[in-house]
Amino acid sequence: MSLDRDLLLPDSGRIDGLGSILGTPQHQMSLTLAADDTAPGRARSFTREALIAWGVEDLLDHVVLIVSELATNAERHGRPFMHHERVGQAKYRRQQDEITLTLALQADIVGIEVEDNSPEPPVPRIASPYSTGGRGLLLVSALADAWTACPKKDGSGKRVIAFVKRPESSIDP
Repeated sequence: MSLDRDLLLPDSGRIDGLGSILGTPQHQMSLTLAADDTAPGRARSFTREALIAWGVEDLLDHVVLIVSELATNAERHGRPFMHHERVGQAKYRRQQDEITLTLALQADIVGIEVEDNSPEPPVPRIASPYSTGGRGLLLVSALADAWTACPKKDGSGKRVIAFVKRPESSIDP
């Protein structure tokens, strides 16, 4: 099965969650995390357990690293925003400070979706050689077969979606 990259365009109208992109997944699991400094570690553990249960341990390193980077970005940059409850009213309502990680497996493709509460799209940047951060999306780009970001339909945040395809076996049984 080849991955149709046209499905990844945010304006295609087809990004309604991993289920619509991957069809009916063979396996799917979600985890909602508090957007705090424990989120990336919990997301990594959840991902390891899911991939081992699904028998795709060969993708473990790439998928766990992608999940770690996306969860870290969501924790650092996906904080909730404030908005008026009603126009002209001074009261504000805070959105819940959460990250949702969804993993899916279909036809040797692992789909990764990380939702946060910031509508701002992720922006890859060039980090200085001395910087301790700023390389996460470069790693995601290097390890994922495809990735994209799109706003949630209600405008309350965004979803970052990545795909990792199992490599074709060079050995025929």
